[in-house]
Amino acid sequence: MKILLALCSTALATPALAGNILIINGSSGTSETGTTASITQQISQLQTAVGNTVTVSDLVPVSLSGYAQVWDLRFSNNLALTSADQAEYLSYLQGGGGMFVMGENSYFMTRNDSVLALIAAAGGGSIGFTTPGDGQTVVSPFTGPDPVSSIQYSAAGGFDGKGTGQWITSNAAGTAGSGIAFGVGTLANAQKGALTTIFDVNFMQTTANAESQALTRNLIGYVGNQVNPSVPEPATWAMMIMGFGAVGATMRRKRVNTSVRFA
Repeated sequence: MKILLALCSTALATPALAGNILIINGSSGTSETGTTASITQQISQLQTAVGNTVTVSDLVPVSLSGYAQVWDLRFSNNLALTSADQAEYLSYLQGGGGMFVMGENSYFMTRNDSVLALIAAAGGGSIGFTTPGDGQTVVSPFTGPDPVSSIQYSAAGGFDGKGTGQWITSNAAGTAGSGIAFGVGTLANAQKGALTTIFDVNFMQTTANAESQALTRNLIGYVGNQVNPSVPEPATWAMMIMGFGAVGATMRRKRVNTSVRFA
């Protein structure tokens, strides 16, 4: 009985199971070497801290097989998603992968337009670019588990709508924002996958303020739980409940048998 209780307690308390994480940073072609190094370090450290195994790649590999998550941290205009990249990413999402794709402000529109094209191809809606302002509200569930309610970006770009997704951060009216999350089941052409994107780089740097770092940690937790949930499936709960019943019945029989034996 104690063993089953411990197992159930562990199932409730344990975060998303560890997985293989691929970070694509475009280090050989970035327009800002220091920024790229900083965000790569930040995501690598935070992913490792939650038990994931991280691989860093300069370019998009031939195959994304074997990776539970892909974090494309590239943002430079010369590192826009090619048509081949978009096709590979769409296939990955269709297979149930979790993905973050970086965008930036209006000076990086070649990159941004390629991210918007990926969202459209995945069935997330026809979304356009806008500049929603740097001070934004953090939207649930990205407000936790690390508490954060607002964020001040340095110079963010953004979206003029959330399509079939939900805001990560938005303006006060909820009409525009810099981050969108498409959870499992919300992408018409990739129902099994989860796609997240934020059009800002600086919030993810090692030198970012406490609110930005909290948002980054919450974002990592969200993607992980979308593609590798920590909460047991209904069938698992059923097995646990049956186990409780079986153990309880066994213990009752032992008590009865013991009382007979020593009567």
